[in-house]
Amino acid sequence: MTRRTRPTLVTALAVAAGVVAYWFLLRPDPGDPRLNGFVAARPPVAVVFTSRSEPASFEAAAPDGEEFRYPGRRLWAAREGRLRLLSTRGTVHELTWGRALPDGGTLIDVMSPSVTLDGRSILFAGRKGGDDPGHFRLYEVQLDGSDLRPLTGQPGDLGAVAVPPLRFAADGSPLSDAQRCRIDYDDVDPVEVRAEPRQIVFASSRDPDLGRDHDRRSTQLWVRDERGRLTQATANRNNDRWPWPMASGYVAFSLWSRNREVVSADATDVRPFDPAVPSATPPTDAWLGAFVRLSSSGHFGMLAKPPVPVWRPRLLANGRVAFMTPGPDGRLTVAQVVPGTIAAVPSAAAAPLPTLSGVRLHRIPEAGRAMSLATPSPCPPAGVLLSAAGGSAPGAFGLYLAPEEWPEDGATAGPVELKLLFDDPDLVDAEPVAVYRRSVYEVPAASNDNSAPDRTLQLLSGKKYVGPTGNLFATGLTGMQMADLPGQRTDTGSGPVFAAPPAGAIVKLKVWASRRDRFDDPVRPRVPGAWEPLVEYPAGDTAGGPVPTDAPTVLAGFGRDGKVVRWESAAADAAGRRAAFYAFAGDHYSLATSGGRHFCVGCHPGHSGMPPADHRKHAEQFPH
Repeated sequence: MTRRTRPTLVTALAVAAGVVAYWFLLRPDPGDPRLNGFVAARPPVAVVFTSRSEPASFEAAAPDGEEFRYPGRRLWAAREGRLRLLSTRGTVHELTWGRALPDGGTLIDVMSPSVTLDGRSILFAGRKGGDDPGHFRLYEVQLDGSDLRPLTGQPGDLGAVAVPPLRFAADGSPLSDAQRCRIDYDDVDPVEVRAEPRQIVFASSRDPDLGRDHDRRSTQLWVRDERGRLTQATANRNNDRWPWPMASGYVAFSLWSRNREVVSADATDVRPFDPAVPSATPPTDAWLGAFVRLSSSGHFGMLAKPPVPVWRPRLLANGRVAFMTPGPDGRLTVAQVVPGTIAAVPSAAAAPLPTLSGVRLHRIPEAGRAMSLATPSPCPPAGVLLSAAGGSAPGAFGLYLAPEEWPEDGATAGPVELKLLFDDPDLVDAEPVAVYRRSVYEVPAASNDNSAPDRTLQLLSGKKYVGPTGNLFATGLTGMQMADLPGQRTDTGSGPVFAAPPAGAIVKLKVWASRRDRFDDPVRPRVPGAWEPLVEYPAGDTAGGPVPTDAPTVLAGFGRDGKVVRWESAAADAAGRRAAFYAFAGDHYSLATSGGRHFCVGCHPGHSGMPPADHRKHAEQFPH
């Protein structure tokens, strides 16, 4: 974004925000007198937020321990949760607490609100009272608390797409497979990414899995269209969370890269990690900022890989990504980074990375304040809403407003003002979202048409696959579009660090299925997901072929010697260290959609990113 466009943009945002603020100024509702007493300052625009009894909204991964019995492990649940609105007049309004749903029920807990593109209603996840399993479903409510209604979990919703873990009824009898599918899943983190035709992206546990070697329920991103049809958009065996649309037409989200597959010690294979067996690469365990394009192209890649975890990424008007992350002392904090920053390659590094330059984190200086900071969100015209606490008690968390410009790590700077807006002393006030019209998105319509004809494939495992397929494109393996991204230079200025493999080094691509855990065995509560070779295709400008769409996949590039290709970057740091990589795309699990494209645009770290000019488009219209 240039300096010349900023004043015009700020003016436009002020007008858009003012339209919504005007409605709040005229409404006669004085708000809740008790809650009004907790208001410390008026926000520049209305703010929707949650007040909950526990800080479950700060947790990225699903809780540990599946508990193979009724009701099972509840995901991100608090004993009590309320959806509230802080108006520009300094009044606070309950939007869900005690309000009846169409079926007469009420909500006892809420999380992950967002405002629709027209600024008129709120999407959120809620749990009903009296619902023993305590699962989240998606809901929508108007800004004044009217028309509270469910979006998922209705009678026509079939629920999980595979049988969830074993559950028992109150009398001790096991629930049927169909009952478990209808009940045992959670829908959270909804955001509207397109108004006409409407599309909502959210995270869900509808594709059950416990991640191979732990007991945390997996979640992936899903798309709900205007007719209520659902399509899976990502394939993580762990957790994908917190989607957020960007002006570029992509959807940002947090991806838990906890893949258990590694390159074997002799580099002739990729297989599940066994601590007793040496391997050339370690298994991954990192939270990355990722993006996905909701179209048949299915472009999936890296938004930001800084040296710290990326939780809940949100694009700001200054063009940077704000996110939660652990601070140096273990407390939660917030940071900003330029989109496209790459400083980590969890799965493919064959040696420690050299010292990098240009990786700049921006944080709010402590300046004597020992505070926990969480759930950042943009606020026009140039602010950041967040939850913050000076103590450890849940009730210590309140809503604050900060300017969006924070100093770089290590820079000498004065304190950044944190203005307290609201703090209910009994509850965790968090997940603030500014209320204003968002009219800048051009997110392409995602297809919910899975009617592509079935194909028959002879798999490398010897099995025969009959079903829908996507198309693997084994092209662009030596393309280098990202040489100018932050993190591509060493401390001596040489680069790019994450360089392409030598031309012709990769002669074929091989794809494996990392199948999900199963819970449909009459004896074993959990059948671990299998690792299965699927297909391989020669590499080249026009190479590729069909790939099954029924399981998360991992791929690697092989050379003429039958080994996963390994190479070094020419860029060296002051100590003479160079980066070395394997042609192994193992930071994430891929998903080929039926009839869609499954890209491999370069089997090397950062291969699925995009050039700096494309990254600059993410926030150039302040699409929040």
